[in-house]
Amino acid sequence: MYRLVSQKNFTVEQTDYIEKLKESIQFISNQSDMIVGIKDVDSKHFISSDSYANLVGLANGADVKNRMDHDMPCEATARFADSYVKSDRRLLHYANMNHKIRTLDIFEHVDGIKALVFNKHMIKHHPSESILGLMYDAYEIDIKIIYSLIPNYAIEFERGFCIENADDTFQVGNVKLTEYEREICFLLIMNWNFKQIACFMDKHRPKSSIRTADTIYKCRNRICEKLHISNCSASQFKNLLVGAGLHKKMPKLFFHRLIGSRVLT
Repeated sequence: MYRLVSQKNFTVEQTDYIEKLKESIQFISNQSDMIVGIKDVDSKHFISSDSYANLVGLANGADVKNRMDHDMPCEATARFADSYVKSDRRLLHYANMNHKIRTLDIFEHVDGIKALVFNKHMIKHHPSESILGLMYDAYEIDIKIIYSLIPNYAIEFERGFCIENADDTFQVGNVKLTEYEREICFLLIMNWNFKQIACFMDKHRPKSSIRTADTIYKCRNRICEKLHISNCSASQFKNLLVGAGLHKKMPKLFFHRLIGSRVLT
């Protein structure tokens, strides 16, 4: 098991390793418009490309040095800084060092509302068997695709939002939901009606028999039974799922549809 090492405890070799990464990012920034950067294990930025710096209201990538997300001039980035840090923590404490976290971020940046897919992975220093931080990169997708799939999200929750690609398992309390059950629940949270969900599932998860509104209604009732709840109203059911954080974990089927959307240039 590799250990997490903070900046103040870096060895000379670890410092040199990070410096080389910084040089690589500076080179990338000079050659392209890529959004990329690195943070330490405490979520403090080392450096970023100029493109990322511009997104958060700074002139160039060197300006992010020693800043936390809540220190950025971009109000939206600062407002959701806690979510970013929690995401960083989950990644850095993941047992599998090759694990990646992918999130969909929609915020009003300094140059307008953007939809960005962020990827994060750990920075591993193999000679010392250490994790020195994390690297992130991002690309923009067409925001119209987002609102076609989850048009009610911003209305239901926040103007800007950050949704993580769901892991293989998701629990409400001690009860695990299947991928299909999570998909149904996610759309119910978005206030889709049973008929809309049935049509959507027939298109993206086709089966031999056509689904009806009653099919989804019965599925919802089975989920309620699985969660050991009875006589649960739509609002109570939704509040239970939101309380478990399901609205922040997008099922893979939906997430993959979004990240497969046309990249803007």
